[in-house]
Amino acid sequence: MTKLRRTTSLQRTQQRMAVLFILPALAVYGLFVLYPLLLSLWGSFFTWKGLRIQEFAGLANFSRLFMFPSGARLYGALWHNVAWFFGIMVLQNGLGLLFAWLLFLRSRGAAFFQSVFFFPAVLSPVIVGALWRLLLAPGGIVEWALNGLGLHQGSLTVLGNSHTALGMLIAVDAWNWMGLPVLIYTAGLRQISPQVFEAAKLDGAGNARMLYSVALPLLMPALGTLTTLSFINTFNQFDIVYVMQGVQGNPSYATDTLVTYFYRLAFGAEGAVGITDIGLALALGTMLFLILSIGTLLMLRFFDKRTVEL
Repeated sequence: MTKLRRTTSLQRTQQRMAVLFILPALAVYGLFVLYPLLLSLWGSFFTWKGLRIQEFAGLANFSRLFMFPSGARLYGALWHNVAWFFGIMVLQNGLGLLFAWLLFLRSRGAAFFQSVFFFPAVLSPVIVGALWRLLLAPGGIVEWALNGLGLHQGSLTVLGNSHTALGMLIAVDAWNWMGLPVLIYTAGLRQISPQVFEAAKLDGAGNARMLYSVALPLLMPALGTLTTLSFINTFNQFDIVYVMQGVQGNPSYATDTLVTYFYRLAFGAEGAVGITDIGLALALGTMLFLILSIGTLLMLRFFDKRTVEL
Protein backbone atom coordinates (compact mmCIF):
# COMPACT_ATOMS: atom_id res chain seq x y z
CA MET A 1 0.00 0.00 0.00
CA THR A 2 2.84 2.38 0.92
CA LYS A 3 4.60 1.63 -2.38
CA LEU A 4 1.36 2.28 -4.30
CA ARG A 5 0.93 5.63 -2.58
CA ARG A 6 4.52 6.60 -3.41
CA THR A 7 3.96 5.67 -7.06
CA THR A 8 0.74 7.71 -7.21
CA SER A 9 2.44 10.70 -5.56
CA LEU A 10 5.34 10.49 -8.03
CA GLN A 11 2.94 10.38 -10.98
CA ARG A 12 1.09 13.45 -9.70
CA THR A 13 4.38 15.31 -9.28
CA GLN A 14 5.39 14.40 -12.83
CA GLN A 15 2.02 15.56 -14.18
CA ARG A 16 2.33 18.88 -12.38
CA MET A 17 5.85 19.38 -13.71
CA ALA A 18 4.64 18.55 -17.22
CA VAL A 19 1.88 21.16 -16.91
CA LEU A 20 4.37 23.75 -15.66
CA PHE A 21 6.61 23.13 -18.68
CA ILE A 22 3.67 23.30 -21.12
CA LEU A 23 2.05 26.46 -19.68
CA PRO A 24 4.61 28.96 -21.12
CA ALA A 25 4.20 27.50 -24.62
CA LEU A 26 0.40 27.55 -24.27
CA ALA A 27 0.52 31.16 -23.07
CA VAL A 28 2.62 32.25 -26.05
CA TYR A 29 0.39 30.28 -28.44
CA GLY A 30 -2.76 31.77 -26.97
CA LEU A 31 -1.40 35.33 -27.00
CA PHE A 32 0.09 35.36 -30.50
CA VAL A 33 -2.15 32.84 -32.34
CA LEU A 34 -5.52 32.21 -30.71
CA TYR A 35 -6.17 35.75 -29.51
CA PRO A 36 -5.46 37.45 -32.90
CA LEU A 37 -7.47 34.73 -34.65
CA LEU A 38 -10.54 35.22 -32.44
CA LEU A 39 -10.17 39.01 -32.64
CA SER A 40 -10.01 38.82 -36.44
CA LEU A 41 -13.12 36.64 -36.59
CA TRP A 42 -15.02 38.97 -34.24
CA GLY A 43 -13.95 42.10 -36.13
CA SER A 44 -15.09 40.72 -39.48
CA PHE A 45 -18.72 41.19 -38.40
CA PHE A 46 -18.38 44.95 -37.89
CA THR A 47 -17.90 48.02 -40.05
CA TRP A 48 -14.77 50.04 -39.36
CA LYS A 49 -13.79 53.68 -39.71
CA GLY A 50 -10.04 53.63 -39.87
CA LEU A 51 -8.97 51.50 -36.91
CA ARG A 52 -12.18 52.04 -34.94
CA ILE A 53 -15.27 49.84 -34.92
CA GLN A 54 -18.44 51.65 -36.00
CA GLU A 55 -21.36 49.23 -35.85
CA PHE A 56 -22.37 45.59 -36.19
CA ALA A 57 -22.61 44.59 -39.87
CA GLY A 58 -23.43 40.87 -39.71
CA LEU A 59 -22.37 39.18 -42.92
CA ALA A 60 -22.20 42.40 -44.92
CA ASN A 61 -18.39 42.35 -45.13
CA PHE A 62 -18.46 38.80 -46.48
CA SER A 63 -21.07 39.66 -49.11
CA ARG A 64 -19.05 42.72 -50.19
CA LEU A 65 -16.00 40.52 -50.47
CA PHE A 66 -17.62 38.55 -53.33
CA MET A 67 -19.20 41.55 -55.08
CA PHE A 68 -17.62 43.84 -57.67
CA PRO A 69 -14.99 45.28 -57.45
CA SER A 70 -13.70 43.24 -54.50
CA GLY A 71 -14.91 40.00 -56.07
CA ALA A 72 -12.76 40.49 -59.16
CA ARG A 73 -9.64 40.88 -57.05
CA LEU A 74 -10.65 37.97 -54.81
CA TYR A 75 -11.26 35.48 -57.63
CA GLY A 76 -8.08 36.51 -59.43
CA ALA A 77 -5.94 36.17 -56.29
CA LEU A 78 -7.58 32.84 -55.38
CA TRP A 79 -6.89 31.46 -58.85
CA HIS A 80 -3.24 32.52 -58.57
CA ASN A 81 -2.93 30.71 -55.22
CA VAL A 82 -4.47 27.55 -56.68
CA ALA A 83 -2.18 27.69 -59.73
CA TRP A 84 0.78 28.30 -57.41
CA PHE A 85 -0.08 25.22 -55.36
CA PHE A 86 -0.26 22.91 -58.38
CA GLY A 87 2.92 24.44 -59.80
CA ILE A 88 4.74 23.77 -56.52
CA MET A 89 3.44 20.19 -56.47
CA VAL A 90 4.93 19.59 -59.92
CA LEU A 91 8.16 21.61 -59.78
CA GLN A 92 9.09 21.32 -56.12
CA ASN A 93 7.60 18.07 -54.82
CA GLY A 94 7.59 16.22 -58.15
CA LEU A 95 11.17 17.08 -59.09
CA GLY A 96 12.18 16.69 -55.44
CA LEU A 97 10.97 13.07 -55.53
CA LEU A 98 12.85 12.45 -58.78
CA PHE A 99 16.11 13.94 -57.44
CA ALA A 100 15.74 11.99 -54.18
CA TRP A 101 15.26 8.76 -56.14
CA LEU A 102 18.36 9.43 -58.25
CA LEU A 103 20.39 10.14 -55.10
CA PHE A 104 19.04 6.95 -53.55
CA LEU A 105 20.09 4.89 -56.55
CA ARG A 106 23.54 6.49 -56.67
CA SER A 107 24.58 6.81 -53.04
CA ARG A 108 28.11 8.06 -53.87
CA GLY A 109 28.20 11.82 -53.27
CA ALA A 110 24.56 11.86 -52.09
CA ALA A 111 25.37 13.90 -48.97
CA PHE A 112 27.09 16.56 -51.07
CA PHE A 113 24.21 16.90 -53.52
CA GLN A 114 21.67 16.98 -50.67
CA SER A 115 23.58 19.95 -49.26
CA VAL A 116 23.55 21.63 -52.66
CA PHE A 117 19.80 21.16 -53.01
CA PHE A 118 19.13 22.31 -49.45
CA PHE A 119 21.33 25.42 -49.55
CA PRO A 120 18.63 27.77 -50.97
CA ALA A 121 16.27 26.73 -48.15
CA VAL A 122 18.53 28.40 -45.56
CA LEU A 123 18.04 31.73 -47.35
CA SER A 124 15.15 34.01 -46.45
CA PRO A 125 12.43 34.29 -49.15
CA VAL A 126 13.06 38.04 -49.07
CA ILE A 127 16.72 37.49 -49.99
CA VAL A 128 15.76 34.93 -52.63
CA GLY A 129 13.20 37.28 -54.16
CA ALA A 130 15.62 40.22 -54.23
CA LEU A 131 18.35 38.03 -55.74
CA TRP A 132 16.17 36.66 -58.54
CA ARG A 133 14.70 40.08 -59.24
CA LEU A 134 18.22 41.33 -59.97
CA LEU A 135 19.10 38.25 -62.02
CA LEU A 136 15.93 38.44 -64.15
CA ALA A 137 15.91 42.22 -64.61
CA PRO A 138 16.45 43.62 -68.13
CA GLY A 139 20.19 43.82 -68.57
CA GLY A 140 20.75 41.29 -65.80
CA ILE A 141 22.89 38.17 -65.72
CA VAL A 142 20.17 35.84 -67.04
CA GLU A 143 19.52 38.07 -70.06
CA TRP A 144 23.25 38.35 -70.75
CA ALA A 145 23.69 34.57 -70.54
CA LEU A 146 20.71 33.80 -72.79
CA ASN A 147 21.81 36.34 -75.38
CA GLY A 148 25.33 34.93 -75.29
CA LEU A 149 24.07 31.39 -75.89
CA GLY A 150 21.75 32.53 -78.67
CA LEU A 151 18.63 31.36 -76.80
CA HIS A 152 17.13 34.82 -76.50
CA GLN A 153 17.60 38.16 -78.20
CA GLY A 154 16.73 41.58 -76.86
CA SER A 155 15.55 42.67 -73.43
CA LEU A 156 14.32 40.02 -70.97
CA THR A 157 10.86 41.00 -69.71
CA VAL A 158 9.76 37.79 -68.02
CA LEU A 159 8.73 39.60 -64.81
CA GLY A 160 6.99 42.38 -66.72
CA ASN A 161 4.90 40.03 -68.86
CA SER A 162 1.52 39.11 -67.37
CA HIS A 163 1.68 35.71 -69.11
CA THR A 164 5.03 34.66 -67.63
CA ALA A 165 5.40 36.55 -64.34
CA LEU A 166 3.37 34.16 -62.18
CA GLY A 167 5.12 31.09 -63.58
CA MET A 168 8.50 32.68 -62.89
CA LEU A 169 7.58 33.41 -59.27
CA ILE A 170 6.40 29.81 -58.82
CA ALA A 171 9.72 28.56 -60.23
CA VAL A 172 11.66 30.83 -57.85
CA ASP A 173 9.63 29.60 -54.87
CA ALA A 174 10.19 25.98 -55.94
CA TRP A 175 13.94 26.62 -56.25
CA ASN A 176 13.97 28.17 -52.78
CA TRP A 177 12.45 25.10 -51.07
CA MET A 178 13.54 22.27 -53.36
CA GLY A 179 15.91 20.90 -50.72
CA LEU A 180 13.11 20.12 -48.27
CA PRO A 181 11.35 17.43 -50.35
CA VAL A 182 14.71 16.03 -51.47
CA LEU A 183 15.75 15.63 -47.85
CA ILE A 184 12.42 14.17 -46.66
CA TYR A 185 12.01 11.79 -49.61
CA THR A 186 15.60 10.57 -49.30
CA ALA A 187 15.10 9.85 -45.61
CA GLY A 188 11.86 8.02 -46.40
CA LEU A 189 13.48 5.90 -49.10
CA ARG A 190 16.23 4.84 -46.72
CA GLN A 191 13.62 3.64 -44.24
CA ILE A 192 12.23 1.15 -46.77
CA SER A 193 13.68 -2.33 -46.42
CA PRO A 194 16.17 -3.18 -49.22
CA GLN A 195 14.44 -6.56 -49.53
CA VAL A 196 11.36 -4.82 -50.95
CA PHE A 197 13.37 -3.39 -53.85
CA GLU A 198 15.24 -6.67 -54.35
CA ALA A 199 11.93 -8.52 -54.65
CA ALA A 200 10.73 -5.96 -57.19
CA LYS A 201 13.91 -6.42 -59.23
CA LEU A 202 13.41 -10.19 -59.23
CA ASP A 203 9.94 -9.60 -60.65
CA GLY A 204 11.51 -7.66 -63.52
CA ALA A 205 10.69 -4.12 -62.37
CA GLY A 206 12.94 -1.35 -63.64
CA ASN A 207 13.89 1.80 -61.76
CA ALA A 208 10.91 3.80 -63.03
CA ARG A 209 8.49 0.99 -62.15
CA MET A 210 9.99 0.59 -58.69
CA LEU A 211 9.62 4.31 -58.05
CA TYR A 212 5.97 4.44 -59.11
CA SER A 213 4.68 1.08 -57.89
CA VAL A 214 6.90 0.33 -54.87
CA ALA A 215 8.50 3.44 -53.44
CA LEU A 216 5.69 5.98 -53.95
CA PRO A 217 2.98 4.03 -52.04
CA LEU A 218 5.40 3.56 -49.14
CA LEU A 219 6.23 7.28 -49.21
CA MET A 220 2.63 8.39 -48.70
CA PRO A 221 3.29 9.77 -45.18
CA ALA A 222 6.14 11.91 -46.54
CA LEU A 223 4.07 12.95 -49.57
CA GLY A 224 1.15 13.86 -47.31
CA THR A 225 3.36 16.00 -45.08
CA LEU A 226 4.95 17.82 -47.99
CA THR A 227 1.61 18.36 -49.74
CA THR A 228 0.07 19.82 -46.59
CA LEU A 229 3.07 22.09 -45.95
CA SER A 230 3.06 23.21 -49.59
CA PHE A 231 -0.66 23.98 -49.39
CA ILE A 232 -0.24 26.10 -46.25
CA ASN A 233 2.84 27.88 -47.60
CA THR A 234 1.20 28.57 -50.95
CA PHE A 235 -1.94 30.15 -49.52
CA ASN A 236 0.22 32.28 -47.19
CA GLN A 237 2.42 33.42 -50.06
CA PHE A 238 3.51 37.03 -49.66
CA ASP A 239 7.28 37.57 -49.35
CA ILE A 240 8.41 36.66 -52.86
CA VAL A 241 5.48 38.48 -54.50
CA TYR A 242 6.07 41.60 -52.42
CA VAL A 243 9.81 41.72 -53.11
CA MET A 244 9.74 40.80 -56.80
CA GLN A 245 6.45 42.32 -58.00
CA GLY A 246 5.31 44.75 -55.32
CA VAL A 247 2.21 44.74 -53.15
CA GLN A 248 -0.01 45.21 -56.22
CA GLY A 249 1.10 41.88 -57.68
CA ASN A 250 2.40 43.47 -60.88
CA PRO A 251 2.03 43.50 -63.78
CA SER A 252 -1.68 44.42 -63.58
CA TYR A 253 -2.38 42.08 -60.62
CA ALA A 254 -1.06 39.10 -62.64
CA THR A 255 0.82 37.80 -59.56
CA ASP A 256 -1.65 38.95 -56.90
CA THR A 257 -2.36 36.49 -54.06
CA LEU A 258 -4.89 36.38 -51.24
CA VAL A 259 -2.35 37.65 -48.71
CA THR A 260 -1.15 40.57 -50.86
CA TYR A 261 -4.81 41.50 -51.41
CA PHE A 262 -5.37 41.29 -47.64
CA TYR A 263 -2.34 43.55 -47.10
CA ARG A 264 -3.70 46.20 -49.47
CA LEU A 265 -7.13 46.16 -47.79
CA ALA A 266 -5.70 46.29 -44.27
CA PHE A 267 -3.00 48.92 -44.85
CA GLY A 268 -4.67 51.19 -47.38
CA ALA A 269 -2.88 50.23 -50.59
CA GLU A 270 -5.96 49.03 -52.52
CA GLY A 271 -7.31 51.29 -55.25
CA ALA A 272 -6.17 54.65 -56.54
CA VAL A 273 -7.00 56.50 -53.32
CA GLY A 274 -5.57 53.83 -51.01
CA ILE A 275 -8.50 53.57 -48.60
CA THR A 276 -8.17 51.19 -45.64
CA ASP A 277 -11.04 48.71 -45.28
CA ILE A 278 -10.41 46.74 -42.08
CA GLY A 279 -13.79 44.99 -42.12
CA LEU A 280 -13.24 43.65 -45.63
CA ALA A 281 -9.67 42.66 -44.77
CA LEU A 282 -10.80 40.72 -41.69
CA ALA A 283 -13.51 38.98 -43.71
CA LEU A 284 -10.84 37.94 -46.22
CA GLY A 285 -8.61 36.76 -43.36
CA THR A 286 -11.46 34.65 -41.95
CA MET A 287 -12.11 33.13 -45.37
CA LEU A 288 -8.40 32.34 -45.77
CA PHE A 289 -8.37 30.66 -42.35
CA LEU A 290 -11.32 28.47 -43.37
CA ILE A 291 -9.64 27.53 -46.65
CA LEU A 292 -6.45 26.52 -44.84
CA SER A 293 -8.27 24.64 -42.07
CA ILE A 294 -10.63 22.68 -44.32
CA GLY A 295 -7.97 22.01 -46.95
CA THR A 296 -5.47 20.77 -44.38
CA LEU A 297 -7.98 18.44 -42.72
CA LEU A 298 -9.04 16.97 -46.07
CA MET A 299 -5.43 16.36 -47.11
CA LEU A 300 -4.52 14.71 -43.83
CA ARG A 301 -7.56 12.45 -44.13
CA PHE A 302 -6.84 11.65 -47.79
CA PHE A 303 -3.22 10.62 -47.24
CA ASP A 304 -3.98 8.81 -43.98
CA LYS A 305 -6.30 6.44 -45.86
CA ARG A 306 -3.63 5.75 -48.47
CA THR A 307 -0.75 5.02 -46.13
CA VAL A 308 0.76 1.60 -46.87
CA GLU A 309 2.54 -0.36 -44.17
CA LEU A 310 4.66 -3.45 -44.63
